[in-house]
Amino acid sequence: MATAASLAIGPTPADAKRQRTTPPAPTLIPWIGPETEQQLQRAIDRYSQIAARGGWPTLPDRTTLRPGDSGTNVAILRKRLRITGDLSRGGEGDGYDEALTDAVKRYQARNGLEPNGIVYGITQRLLNVPVETRIRQLQTNLQRIRDIAPSLVATPKYILMNAASFELQGTHNGRVEIVSRTIAGKRTTPTPSVSTAVRAINILPYWHVPGTIAQAQLVPAIRKDPSYLYRENIRVFSTFGGAEVDPAQVNWWGPESARYVFRQDPGPNNALGVLRFDMPNKHIVYMHDTPMKQLFGYFERAYSAGCVRIQDFYDLAEWILAGQDGWTTDRLRSAVESRQPTTIKLAQPVPVHFIYLTAWIDNGVVQFRNDLYNRDERSLEVGDSGEAKFLTNVLTP
Repeated sequence: MATAASLAIGPTPADAKRQRTTPPAPTLIPWIGPETEQQLQRAIDRYSQIAARGGWPTLPDRTTLRPGDSGTNVAILRKRLRITGDLSRGGEGDGYDEALTDAVKRYQARNGLEPNGIVYGITQRLLNVPVETRIRQLQTNLQRIRDIAPSLVATPKYILMNAASFELQGTHNGRVEIVSRTIAGKRTTPTPSVSTAVRAINILPYWHVPGTIAQAQLVPAIRKDPSYLYRENIRVFSTFGGAEVDPAQVNWWGPESARYVFRQDPGPNNALGVLRFDMPNKHIVYMHDTPMKQLFGYFERAYSAGCVRIQDFYDLAEWILAGQDGWTTDRLRSAVESRQPTTIKLAQPVPVHFIYLTAWIDNGVVQFRNDLYNRDERSLEVGDSGEAKFLTNVLTP
């Protein structure tokens, strides 16, 4: 059975550099629908049958295989992908041919990786994850879906944001009407699971810098470059809602630097971009635009301090505001161009759920994603064989 070391499947820095081509568009198949539970249960049954037959073979650590290769490891790869149905039964060649390349691409795509058809690094490590681990992953996510599904039945229109897949779905009357790539929290600042509602949309929002970010990033930046605040349009205040303070009069190297609060004015460099979706919750997280749009080009998009950045934020805002005062994308853009901060209160709040699904069914295909925040691990037991609890997230192979 696998050991803890061989289950270290998080992307290495080299993996991250390779994953810079444009990721696929989010799916229009709902993550949670009338057939979801039955589909997941069928997947559990199928993987259980694979386990009963002895599971699947594994590749030696640090194996690299590419089209044109041949040999023992290619034969292992063919058998491995045939067992899970990624390689059709008709693909009976003995080399790394076109059929095997397509099978590797299918496997990579349904695991959230760049489908380049080459086995190396994270692809090789994922192929070696034991079938028993995958079964428990499916079971864990089946329970998550059972927990959230009842709250979705009660409302015809809602938003789901899956932090594990970095995607958002807007659903109305059982149909996915809008999708978007998202950026979620880093491993050290994870996006929490939240159920609330969007109650307002802030056009040209101010950003009140959280205290943790101010002390960890902002104050050190000021010490390094006193003009930083001016360049980033950030003001200093005695307290939230208090008097503005001249930053030149503050000893940023002394303990008093911790007593001030910061606010970034609206503008193109504002950390929240030009739109913020107000959704009250105890974690003080929300959805918003971002000036760092290049990050949407990565496959794994864990870069925020916990809030969720939306790629298609204008489309989402128009969808949320449908039927209210003629708020179209064009009107929203005009409001932004006016340079006047505005708040649009929703006549009907739209429920939003930040969820964490690392396994689901998409059009009959089993999808897996990296357990970025190690939440699956907390839901699983160590097997009798002593194998690792789950897919750990370290940055070395």
